[in-house]
Amino acid sequence: MSAWKNTVLSKDVLHEAKRAALLREAAAAFGRRGFHATSLDEIARNLGVTKAALYHYFPSKHAVLRACFGEAMAVAFASLERAKGEGRDGREKLRMTVAGYLRQMIDELSCCIVLVEENALLPADRVAVVEERDRFEHALRDLVREGIADGSIVTCDPKLAVFAILGALNWVPKWYRPTGAWSAAQLTEALADLLDRALSRRPVATLAESVGAALPATLLASPPPLAGEG
Repeated sequence: MSAWKNTVLSKDVLHEAKRAALLREAAAAFGRRGFHATSLDEIARNLGVTKAALYHYFPSKHAVLRACFGEAMAVAFASLERAKGEGRDGREKLRMTVAGYLRQMIDELSCCIVLVEENALLPADRVAVVEERDRFEHALRDLVREGIADGSIVTCDPKLAVFAILGALNWVPKWYRPTGAWSAAQLTEALADLLDRALSRRPVATLAESVGAALPATLLASPPPLAGEG
């Protein structure tokens, strides 16, 4: 359950903290039950507040869903910009983007929106979301093309490669549970390695046999670095 009533923060950041908690809880509820089967009453109850309190932040359930998509795309573009600034070649930039995006999407402290709820958006919101998503997709295709050009990624169809990657990433919040056998850090590294191996011109010989043992215990409590293999 997301904390709200007991949140203790300065007055300047309390509003944003509560808004973020609302989005996390809403995204989790949409993931469990689907948008149409989830009510604002349920979200309010899980937060320990009244339904009326939610209207201080969003005027409707559809507005909450739009904001969840907005958070997801913000994470996506932040991961992309970091990768473009720190990656050494197209392959590494792509892996860094994938890892950063996935880690934030499944971290229990982040907004784990299930992007398969796109059709539940209002028409105008859906147009805006699709435009943002397309910009991200095309940016990833550019990274694939960069990797092909610099020799780090095998010759392939960038559109198909990106569709396959995003299809894998966007479905993870549907089945991943932070309380399960795999930590967010473990799953992030294992899946990023798997997707990276599919496109790498110099793929690693093997992958981790056990996702649960993929990272040393010292790394599990903090976010993993977004860099590719050293």
